[in-house]
Amino acid sequence: MSTQVNVEVFVKLESPLPTDSLRCEVENELRGESVLPCSILKSFKNQLLTQHVSSIRICEIYVRTENSNCEVTKTTTFDEKTTFNTFFTRLSEEVPQSESIGGDDDTLAANFLPLPAKYLDGLWESLVYDSNIKQEILQYSKAMLHYSKSQVDPNIINCNRVLLLHGPPGTGKTSLCKAVAQKLSIRLNSSYSQALLIEINTHSLFSKYFSESGKLVSKMFGKIREIACDPQTLLCVLIDEVESLTHSRSASTNGSEPSDAIRVVNAVLTHLDILKSYPNILTLTTSNVTNAIDIAFVDRADLRVFIPNPSPFGIYSILYSCLEELIKKGLINSPCPPRITDKRELDSDESDGLASQMAKLCRSCEGLSGRALRKLPLRVHSTMLLPDVPASVEEFTKAMKKAAEDMKEEMKSFDSPNMIHAE
Repeated sequence: MSTQVNVEVFVKLESPLPTDSLRCEVENELRGESVLPCSILKSFKNQLLTQHVSSIRICEIYVRTENSNCEVTKTTTFDEKTTFNTFFTRLSEEVPQSESIGGDDDTLAANFLPLPAKYLDGLWESLVYDSNIKQEILQYSKAMLHYSKSQVDPNIINCNRVLLLHGPPGTGKTSLCKAVAQKLSIRLNSSYSQALLIEINTHSLFSKYFSESGKLVSKMFGKIREIACDPQTLLCVLIDEVESLTHSRSASTNGSEPSDAIRVVNAVLTHLDILKSYPNILTLTTSNVTNAIDIAFVDRADLRVFIPNPSPFGIYSILYSCLEELIKKGLINSPCPPRITDKRELDSDESDGLASQMAKLCRSCEGLSGRALRKLPLRVHSTMLLPDVPASVEEFTKAMKKAAEDMKEEMKSFDSPNMIHAE
């Protein structure tokens, strides 16, 4: 049995040291340590690391046996048999910048962000799902890019490098796309010297002038292809609310949509086909209303993933992280209870005290989106408890349960029978 660990090392921007010279130092620092997955180390015994490294993140930990390779979620001690997959990176200080595609009205067509970015640091870890969906999407994305880089014949094995995440609002689809782009820029930096996230502003591509929208779409994709001419640049193109650009053409031909909308869909599909010839482009898309998307676009997506509202255990993980943050910042004055790691404990009626209170809170939050859940602490401090008077975990948990019930009651007045979410 052996242990394999993915480690991300964040080198200080001002450090002139080649990253490979730090590899042995990092491994020596970690051997003998007992660490949880997703832990961040910021203080080091090694002076060279203190001088040149801002932090080390312990990511996925796997235990390999003869027959399996299982991910570990508990504290693990790194011994001499541990293998480290170490990824060195420097976080860009830049924030997203809007850029136009020219024309008379200088349409702001997209936001550009160099990756990896400090702006997105920690986003991956903040996204909580019950299944292994994050790792599956990341691995699928890496596989698609590897196929292209290996020049696998697309006529034999079809690969468009297009992902579609769909589901209720507030479930983290857009955030997950950005987090995947950030992860790829770190994990694939040996293949690409730089990476860029291009977030297309779908609504700005619709012109007030008839037939101009298709031309704006073509200009936008033309700019993407210009950047992609550098094979050392990894381009992650994010199209949020993709149904805006790929609305079903069957609705348009029935007279409910103008013919300009058909031109837009045709332009998007044509340019996605053109992007297939650029091995360094990955297109990430999201939608809240999948049944409105043109079937030809859905067919082009290599991976279509439904992102649901969180289950009780997912809810627990999100709310526990909120409590940890408020305790860390001094807004709650008692320690966090021991973290539940077994999903069955939330369903048990034998628990008592704070554990029972947390279980009831999670059940009362069922149906709320991840976005709504992360609004609960602010809701509590704005309507029930004073933020400048630290409360106990018990008080705050009770208040969150009441806030969740109030939020669900409010949402009944909206025409949203299948989901409850906070915009």
